[in-house]
Amino acid sequence: MSNLRVCIVSPLFHPNLGGSARQAYTMADRLNKKGLSLMVITRRLDVGIPKLDNVEVHSVRSLMPCKHSLSDFTFLNFLISISFSLGAVMRLLVWRKRFEIVQFYGASLPLLLCLPLLKILRKKIVAKISGARKGMEVGSLRGFVFAPVLAVVFSFTDRFIVMSDELREGVLSEKFSESKVVKIPNGVDTGIFAPAQEERYYELRRKLGFEGGKVFLYSGRLAEGKGIEFLIKAMTEVDAVDNILLVLLGNGVVEDNLRMMAYELTLGNFLRFEGTVSNVADYLNAADIFVFPSLSEGMPNALLEAMACGLPVIASKIGGVVDVVEDGKSGILFEPGDVSGLASAMVRLLNDNELRLKLGAEARKRIVDSFSIDKIADEYINLYKEVLD
Repeated sequence: MSNLRVCIVSPLFHPNLGGSARQAYTMADRLNKKGLSLMVITRRLDVGIPKLDNVEVHSVRSLMPCKHSLSDFTFLNFLISISFSLGAVMRLLVWRKRFEIVQFYGASLPLLLCLPLLKILRKKIVAKISGARKGMEVGSLRGFVFAPVLAVVFSFTDRFIVMSDELREGVLSEKFSESKVVKIPNGVDTGIFAPAQEERYYELRRKLGFEGGKVFLYSGRLAEGKGIEFLIKAMTEVDAVDNILLVLLGNGVVEDNLRMMAYELTLGNFLRFEGTVSNVADYLNAADIFVFPSLSEGMPNALLEAMACGLPVIASKIGGVVDVVEDGKSGILFEPGDVSGLASAMVRLLNDNELRLKLGAEARKRIVDSFSIDKIADEYINLYKEVLD
């Protein structure tokens, strides 16, 4: 049993509200099972948080509990983040004797407002950089009017966790000490996200209505920068389009535009919008190929989960993706925004069953060997011990 006492501050903390929320929840669950004493401060939303045994979760009231994602830098999101951050400051002050380390998910406004108090209290501060909050998060401050001031304040953080080499370079370019920047990738529960037996595969396809041709799957937010419009356009360049289905999991601000695009390209019968689902693993195990066309990412949980399920993946050659997918070995990479390149990869996998099986097996091995949640949790524990020394 460990005697480490950690407080997690994460605006989103839920297994079914996107990658960062699921990562925070899954990591807390695993750290708890490894004996850490944990408490969590998060936003109170319009959905309940599944209980974790022996983990205290404290929900802070904030503006607009129905708005989950705060990744876009807008004035409304700024106000929501301010309201959550002030609540977090009060709780950190009240419960100051119950933790020695504070782990922030995101190196942005909550960290900025909580830092002065935590330094006065002599607490150790670890911040994981998401790579999604352009303009105010560490690693993307360049060009922001208050960047010099923010950089000075953020420099009092004891360690920054980055998920990819690209994020690491972004942080170092802002003159943060190299000794404070630690690369630890995201992790995935390889027990929950695991390949299905053949019988289960067909059972899930019947249940989800996937009977027939091959199923391409995307999981993630339907938002600007996710590249889904390129995926839809690529469908028109696949000769066997009459015998395939594209399934999109998730929702977001561009959903209506994507639906209109599919209608205009007469792809309505070959594309399904499933919205946010709680059984992502079932969809992955009923699909044949996973596609991730995003233009920019830190390290996408959706990609890790698909690979853990043994799916062959086609992904854009960006950020954290290239740290995970070995092109031609554990997946196929294409240049971001390259519709023809994406379509070519889709056709290649459609026509080569042996390659699909090979890439899927290598993808599973890659995740088990290097990105299992158990392994990544051990890296977090070692980091916590290091900052206390």
